[in-house]
Amino acid sequence: MGNNYHHKPKKKKSFLDESYVPPYDAELLSKSIDILKLSDAVKEKLQKGGINTIFDVVRRCEKDFYRIPTFDKRNLGEVKSALNNKRMRLKPNPEVAPAPQKAEGQREKVQEQKGQENKPSNKNAQQQKREDKGVKKENNRTQNGASNKNENRTRDKHQDTKPQNARAEQAKNPKNQKGDKSAYEAISEKRTKEEREKLRPKRPEVVHPSDKYIKINKNGKWGFATRDGKEVIKPDYDEVYLFKEDYCCVEKEEKFGFINREGEIVIPIEYDGAMSFSEGYACVFKGEHCGYIDKQNNLVIDYQFDAGTAVIDGNCRVKRLGKWGELYIANPNEIRWIV
Repeated sequence: MGNNYHHKPKKKKSFLDESYVPPYDAELLSKSIDILKLSDAVKEKLQKGGINTIFDVVRRCEKDFYRIPTFDKRNLGEVKSALNNKRMRLKPNPEVAPAPQKAEGQREKVQEQKGQENKPSNKNAQQQKREDKGVKKENNRTQNGASNKNENRTRDKHQDTKPQNARAEQAKNPKNQKGDKSAYEAISEKRTKEEREKLRPKRPEVVHPSDKYIKINKNGKWGFATRDGKEVIKPDYDEVYLFKEDYCCVEKEEKFGFINREGEIVIPIEYDGAMSFSEGYACVFKGEHCGYIDKQNNLVIDYQFDAGTAVIDGNCRVKRLGKWGELYIANPNEIRWIV
């Protein structure tokens, strides 16, 4: 997102799939979970688990929510119902591959090994058992031979009276094809995919706003030009970011500040880190702590937090001593801390 910190802090390893992109509009994904109108108990549990925006919710599948302490099935049902009211869904659960089954030969081998363990140690008993087994096999061969002859006669008799259109009927119904099960399985798999495709939510077309300026680079320095190639801001910075509310965050000699569309420095390049402006405010760092300034470079919120987010609907999230809280710009002294 355009409002990420521009000093690029180290990222913690996450169990979430970073490659998954929820199929919803970027503006909707950036909104707070307040729009879901959840109960206070569920909302506090989500925020305790680091879930503060719609993007944080829909990028997770059902099992990911059970990583949150005390989060149960009833809480998950409330979240899914709230998302459904907004015509959204959680990330689909990953398909679990079936456990491999033992091959028939392996089963017989295991059974044979078990049988060998139970064999008596007496050699005479073993010899007697082999002889009995040989007699039994010979009897089975005789019985099976007679049975096969009778079956062959019966089969030949029925084949003579079989209707000529039986094969055509069998071809119409793949379930009745004993010799070729792959055709039926292929049809079933295709239908399953079609049904899944119908149930999958359609991804809305995302329209990315295009700025009238584009970044240009000359000799390792960055500036801006119009889309027809005319230079408007001289490439003089180590890095430039996107224009937000007609102010652009720039970096020079590892310090950050802001310029306007005429290329004028409107906020001195003196901060150790910065975010783009949002609703007239920007989060900036002095040393290891951050606060908030307005467009006149007035310090609105003092440098007392370890981290902060962009201002949305008049409020933002701030972090101090390992805890996140909700801060309203209009009343910054009352912070609702999330335990």
